[in-house]
Amino acid sequence: MKTEITTEYIDGILKEFLPKSHDKVLQAMEYSLFSGGKRFRPMLLLNTAKAVGKHISEGARTLAAALEFVHTYSLIHDDLPCMDNDDMRRGKRSCHMQFGEASAVLAGDALLNLSFETALRGPMSNKAYRNACAFLFEMSGIRGLVHGQSLDLFSATENVEDATELAVAKTGTLIRAALVCGATVGGATEEEIALFDEIACKLGVCYQIIDDILDSQKCERSFLDVYTESDLLEHVETLNGEVKAICDSLPYDLNYIKEFCDRNAARKK
Repeated sequence: MKTEITTEYIDGILKEFLPKSHDKVLQAMEYSLFSGGKRFRPMLLLNTAKAVGKHISEGARTLAAALEFVHTYSLIHDDLPCMDNDDMRRGKRSCHMQFGEASAVLAGDALLNLSFETALRGPMSNKAYRNACAFLFEMSGIRGLVHGQSLDLFSATENVEDATELAVAKTGTLIRAALVCGATVGGATEEEIALFDEIACKLGVCYQIIDDILDSQKCERSFLDVYTESDLLEHVETLNGEVKAICDSLPYDLNYIKEFCDRNAARKK
């Protein structure tokens, strides 16, 4: 039976790994996990694993859940008053507004820890799987998401290089995790994995550019500090072309990445 990788399919995987108790912190975790996210990061991971390895392994499913737990933790903490101070997320009250700041901090902490617990339940005897786990958590830490948040909070966007570094660090890291982890558990070569990583960095920049354009009224730091909107859209088109060219150079059906490029460029929210 052919597996269709949908948001519902991914939600089912997430529920497999969630604890069964239902205290206030778990309620806050579930509230943020199932608040209408697009799940495109685990979709990229699963589609990459399937394209490279010809099937969706248990390792890929496990890493997809761990990745989304990390992503949701980052959103909860990003919204906190001490960070981005956002009251709304995806049209709903943000986690700390709904459950209180203390519960939101604990929910984020719990999701990050749950991602480790989840990853460790995968096939740790498999070297490729271990490598994928290591990369996921590298992208979650001081060389990934944490670095990106630090740049966002404590540095200025003075040129294109600054904006690109922030986009790759804050937005691109989990896209990198998705493609690299998927390619790794799928059995890609080191050279191919490097190309998937290059694709992911470009996708991260494109995604952040569209976000900045859509959020131009509230973004304090963005590509719009150093580029006009028309220049940014042209830059996205150029990067998308480079991504598609790399996809064509790889011996896999990567139409899902090309479609992601087009959907992102046409995004309205």
